[in-house]
Amino acid sequence: MIKRKEKKCVRYLASEMSKADRSLFEIELSLDDNLKSIYEDYKMIWVCYPTTKETIITPSFKEIEGTFINHHTLKNNRFNFRKPLLYAFASLSLCFLGLFFYLNTPQSMVLSNQRVAERGHRLSFTLPDNSVVTLNSGGSVKYADNFKDQRDIWLIGEAFFKVTKNVNSPFTVHTVDLDVQVLGTEFSVNSETINKTISLKQGKVKVSLKENNDEIYLMPSEELIFNTKTKTVLKRRFDIEKTMDWKDNILLLKDEKLQDAKEKIERFYGVNFIVKNNEIANLRITGSFKDQNINEFISSLEFITNCKIIQSKPNYYLITKSDE
Repeated sequence: MIKRKEKKCVRYLASEMSKADRSLFEIELSLDDNLKSIYEDYKMIWVCYPTTKETIITPSFKEIEGTFINHHTLKNNRFNFRKPLLYAFASLSLCFLGLFFYLNTPQSMVLSNQRVAERGHRLSFTLPDNSVVTLNSGGSVKYADNFKDQRDIWLIGEAFFKVTKNVNSPFTVHTVDLDVQVLGTEFSVNSETINKTISLKQGKVKVSLKENNDEIYLMPSEELIFNTKTKTVLKRRFDIEKTMDWKDNILLLKDEKLQDAKEKIERFYGVNFIVKNNEIANLRITGSFKDQNINEFISSLEFITNCKIIQSKPNYYLITKSDE
């Protein structure tokens, strides 16, 4: 099953799907967390995978098609070059090209290390250069073995970084939409939602947008928000405590509507909450929930909102009025 999903992700990235297939795949992507995780991994590799400095010249698809047609036309004028065969040759060409890039990539850039935070949990660890990374629920990073010499890290999801200063080796966080480069500082990157956010606690960072190659610098207590749908960029001051407390296993809500806070709560605990009542959705919540498991948090939330929370199926909870 996983193999089939992986092939489907690669076909999507290679644009070898019909419009109907792509639409169906996007629907599956929205419903299947496992498929979405596989797709995000392949998308990250597809966009960020390092390439060689040498110019690589490969025949175009038209040249391959033309050579094949000419050869067989001479041999048999009645030969009919069918579409399925065209797709097979295109796929084969793509596979050979990918293999060529892999074999010619310096081994120092092979991303052989990966760390993943399970859904509903935070994970802290130290990199070879003594920098500390804290991954939020569902986040993952990859980096090469020679991290002390070339400090590049590839991120999916949300993470907080406390970077050891090294003026001779910039620390770069790569995501699908943007790169963040620093020398030594404390900052967080959230690449999980449509609004990609870089929040700087201290130091100085340079953010490079892959969409238009813009470079934007942030100072302490500033954050940058890039909306991947509208392609708009917002730079503003932010609440450090509210934005970064998750790394200390604290869920902090400050006068937020339940509907607005739901996404943050779901990511923190790795579950899904369903709110069907608009009155409940607009209830405002304030509270600091430290080291609480999901059952303890639900008890607290029921007390604060005077609502009833029922588990409808594994990892799914329905929030209703207490008298229903």
